[in-house]
Amino acid sequence: MKGAILRVNPRCQIVDITHEIEPQNILQASWVLKNSYSYYPPGTIHVVVADPGVGTARRAIVLQKEEYSFVGPDNGIFTWILSREARGSAYEITKRNFFLTPLSDTFHGRDIFAPVAGHLSLGREPRFLGPRVRDLVTIDWPSPRLSKNALGAMILWADSFGNLITNVPRQEYGHKLEGRPILIKGRGWRIDQIHRTYGESRAGQPVALFGSGGLLEISINRGNAFNVLGLKPGDPVTMKLL
Repeated sequence: MKGAILRVNPRCQIVDITHEIEPQNILQASWVLKNSYSYYPPGTIHVVVADPGVGTARRAIVLQKEEYSFVGPDNGIFTWILSREARGSAYEITKRNFFLTPLSDTFHGRDIFAPVAGHLSLGREPRFLGPRVRDLVTIDWPSPRLSKNALGAMILWADSFGNLITNVPRQEYGHKLEGRPILIKGRGWRIDQIHRTYGESRAGQPVALFGSGGLLEISINRGNAFNVLGLKPGDPVTMKLL
């Protein structure tokens, strides 16, 4: 993909955000993008590929929003971008003269998204790539379930440190959880409050806190929660409110 960009614009500066998205995990990619894109300079072009539907009828698009451009599949990967203030403007990529040839049915990241990003970096306007689209695909966020005495959550993914990221956003639930006793427990471990930092617990002990992305995570201070606590993505987690 980097080669395909540089063939179009050899002077393009390429920066990797991550290659650690779980395979086919569109929701995770959408969340990581939401928490990353605005830290880059205005004018940055983000190429985003988590694309299990590659080669099917799903559209390839360019989305422009907040002085940024986003190139990728229309499969819900831009859900979190679209949920923030104005939705921006999007164009389907249909002009095949911007593609690499021969075009692979299974690697549109290399043959469509990367060269299109190269052309955008040279000043090509998205409206010349194809028609305007307004019905972009979005995916549902798995919401926690709040009752009087408990919050039912789910593990979404584990990051490279083994921190278990849940679907509990601080913006919505932080005021209900922080500063009060809670109980999260598993086989041989328990957590009784939300901490501010990893270091507020002893080394090797589990800790719950809101991470830099704004989601509640279950971690181990100087350890790997994914390897130790017996939880994996998709598992339910119950937080009792005491």
